[in-house]
Amino acid sequence: MSTTVFSHLQLMNPLLESRYLKLEESRNRLVGELEGLDEELLNRATPTGKWSINQIVAHLIQVEQLTNSYIQRKLQEDKLESASLAHTFRSLLLRVALHSGMKFKAPDAVAKVPAYASLNSLRIQWDAARYQLEDTLTELPQQQLDKCVFRHPYAGMLTIGQTLDFLQDHFSHHARQISRLRQQWLQ
Repeated sequence: MSTTVFSHLQLMNPLLESRYLKLEESRNRLVGELEGLDEELLNRATPTGKWSINQIVAHLIQVEQLTNSYIQRKLQEDKLESASLAHTFRSLLLRVALHSGMKFKAPDAVAKVPAYASLNSLRIQWDAARYQLEDTLTELPQQQLDKCVFRHPYAGMLTIGQTLDFLQDHFSHHARQISRLRQQWLQ
């Protein structure tokens, strides 16, 4: 007779998990597309002085790291603000803006990217950031799902679901930028 002992096993909320897996799928697809490219091309600055592909990737990593750090700090507070219709409206405006193709100036906290970085070192950093995000999402109590846990610099406070939507929309915004650069460099 076999006895199975289960230790503390915690599963991510299914709504958060689907958003997280979409983020992971997007990231893995992008890294796969970039893997075959030469490091010089990945680090080539644009003629207009805009970021290189690897600088954009570094920015995406910074945003995820800082977002997760903020969420972790916020979850330590005793009382969190409940989301309101105004929070939902601002989150929706942020989503529309990121899908609009408009250009935005990165906030100072996530605007300092390295002049040169290898894709492999960026992938290692991104893996670590994602593992931390996964842990945060897995440990998030059910009663915190409708609470404001992240302050976006322009949209204000967001719930965890709205934050994951922001991360996906932000990723997609920059993935389009990377795609344009790849096409430009590979012509």
